[in-house]
Amino acid sequence: MLKEMVLRRKTIIKTIDKEAITNTILETLKGMEVMFIYLGGSIAYGTFVGNVSDYDINVFVDGSDNAFKVDIYGMDAFCYGRKIMLERFNPKSKLSIYKKCFIDDYLALPDTLVYLNPKYQKEYEEYKNFKINEVLKGFLSNFYEYFGFCLNGSSYIGKKFYHVIRMRGQLENYKKTGKFTLDVPKSYFDEEIDFKLNYEDKEKQKLYYEKIEKYLNEIYEIKEVMKDG
Repeated sequence: MLKEMVLRRKTIIKTIDKEAITNTILETLKGMEVMFIYLGGSIAYGTFVGNVSDYDINVFVDGSDNAFKVDIYGMDAFCYGRKIMLERFNPKSKLSIYKKCFIDDYLALPDTLVYLNPKYQKEYEEYKNFKINEVLKGFLSNFYEYFGFCLNGSSYIGKKFYHVIRMRGQLENYKKTGKFTLDVPKSYFDEEIDFKLNYEDKEKQKLYYEKIEKYLNEIYEIKEVMKDG
């Protein structure tokens, strides 16, 4: 049943008008040169659920040194200037901790690529081939800090906390392979989809709170024994 309800990455990407999105972004960001665009969020993570999930887009531009957000067809487009493109991967960068919590969405490339300006093939390859294992401990520290802060004192477990289940699953796979990817064991995948579908169920809120708290603690313990990175 879960497989029927979840639109996996390649399936949902086929329904997206990449050309229309690209043209709108190019028009919206006049005065800047768009380097490349790719889909992030639940599409990248393979957890897209119709009528529940949002669409997120990452845009990299030449002509700005900042990070900013624009609205494209009701979708959030997170834009990054060329000079801070790789700063997204730096756990100690000045980017907001929120923007550093979801850097692993790039691991879905090239499936999620919407547009690539051929002038920036080199920059795209450098970004796509970044070795996240080298900054994994710092990345997880930011992830833990952000979601720990959101959980602390919260009486409501919102949809975004499914990422904690996802991350715990990805780390389970990492423990077995030594490589950090978007792959998760089936049990964790089923858990995160169940959460996305039922997180508003008041009868399950206590259970979900305890699960998220447990997984956050386990994420902390796993990252603490990692080498610096």
